[in-house]
Amino acid sequence: MSEQYDSQALRILHETAASNDVEPESGKRAGGLRLEGKGFENIIFSHWGPNPNKQPAKRSPFADDAAAHRAELAAKLPGERLVIPAGTVRHRTWDTDFLFRTGSAFAHMTGLGRDLEAGAVLVIDPTVEANGTIGHHATIYLEPTIDRTNPRFFSDSKHGEFWIGPRPLPEDFHIMTGLDIRDMTEFADALRYGAGPDSIRIRVLRGYDPVVDATVDHVREENGLGDADANRGADAVLEERSDECRIIKTPREVAEIVKAVEATKRGFERVADILPIARKVKRGERLLEATFTHSCRYEGNGISFGTNAASGPRATILDYHANDHALKDGELFLLDAGIELDSLYAADITRTFPINGTFTEPQREIYQAVLDASNAAIDAANKPGAVYHDMLDAALASVACSLYRLGILPVSVEEALRPDGHQHYRWLYHGTGHHMGIDVHDAYRSRNEYYPDAPLKPGMVFTLEPGLYFDAADELVPERYRGIGVRIEDDLMVDETGTTRLISDFARTPDEVEAFLRTHGPEQYLDSFIEHEAACANSD
Repeated sequence: MSEQYDSQALRILHETAASNDVEPESGKRAGGLRLEGKGFENIIFSHWGPNPNKQPAKRSPFADDAAAHRAELAAKLPGERLVIPAGTVRHRTWDTDFLFRTGSAFAHMTGLGRDLEAGAVLVIDPTVEANGTIGHHATIYLEPTIDRTNPRFFSDSKHGEFWIGPRPLPEDFHIMTGLDIRDMTEFADALRYGAGPDSIRIRVLRGYDPVVDATVDHVREENGLGDADANRGADAVLEERSDECRIIKTPREVAEIVKAVEATKRGFERVADILPIARKVKRGERLLEATFTHSCRYEGNGISFGTNAASGPRATILDYHANDHALKDGELFLLDAGIELDSLYAADITRTFPINGTFTEPQREIYQAVLDASNAAIDAANKPGAVYHDMLDAALASVACSLYRLGILPVSVEEALRPDGHQHYRWLYHGTGHHMGIDVHDAYRSRNEYYPDAPLKPGMVFTLEPGLYFDAADELVPERYRGIGVRIEDDLMVDETGTTRLISDFARTPDEVEAFLRTHGPEQYLDSFIEHEAACANSD
């Protein structure tokens, strides 16, 4: 670019820019008030009673599970100091931040969720017991809480109680977790204690909090433990081992996931209620996305990932999230969605509905092929000695057979299933499931022996999501199938008997889908909320 400038052009540009400001204006107020009056200062920091909005702290229902998770992680990396940040708030624009979500490992190891712990850090320290065995001790380091005893409760708009409401105090965190709680100002010295190449190594889950990463890097370097690059592998192993602690869920965790699945099913039912209205509006996809989100938020939950509300040929796009098109009669609507509870445990379900309530013959053929793949995978999971990837293998083999039967697969099934074949991947180009828990895609950094090659065991919870996607311009596909995208995603668990079974068992067959849509309509929409309120009242 600079080659286009001759000396005269450069002189003109330099002279033109000479008077440009190089310092911003001071004292900018934008649309805010000037809070400078002495009278205001005298009145704002005094005469406050106890905050009526502050709720008494209660022990987390996951505190005991978290203690077991910490013990498991400490046993995987004995004798080392493990640093697990909660994460930090990410800036969005000007004075607006993204909503904070606690880091999954921190939540798993403390029993805390929601958005209470930005900037906190869990440290699992190694100990030597009286009998010489290696143990561990856990501490949470917190930024100081700014309540009404601190003048910053008003002057600090990011952290002060006046602006963001009451937050738990250190003693509250102790009640919730049972752990020692320390001020963040003690964190660096705690890292230094006993650290060195001939004593204690430090590992950190990187990428959650840049301040924590920088502090750990500094302490490691000054204590002869190397810089960030020298420790990158060791830190990645901590991430790997942490994920492996989440493969097998406790009964309490499984029950929480089942709650998430049930709430997600209610969201799908409300979407089915609104589908007849969505057919009549300009952006029906967006209305149905909003309906699911409203169901989540009304019940006090969040969404576990960006909702995929895709109709017609957009259902062939795996990560379609625009959700802004009209619904057309005779096409399909694919909804891939899930909710996340306050505990952060999540669900993930996909259903594919005919927009007018009835499958066409080509749509039904493709839908049945996907359902056959799902059922083949469940059958494979329940064979003696099954491992996780057996489900994937069975689903893909079923898809290859269906594509051949439908006249789409250009080679034999045997050739497609060979290691150098895989021609059927053109129409099913993603994995057919994933573990699910405190992350909707849980434990994905685990080693192969813990994930794809692991025998199926009680406490495992995962999705199963085969699909077929025929692009509208795919010339290898008969015209009658072009533009059809179908995915069926269910949530499954391995129960105490070792049986892999559905926990999202609704509207799976083509006939069940059509019957499901017939039993839902706008008149049921409000009733569903009333029924939910009654169910909650009875459970209380």
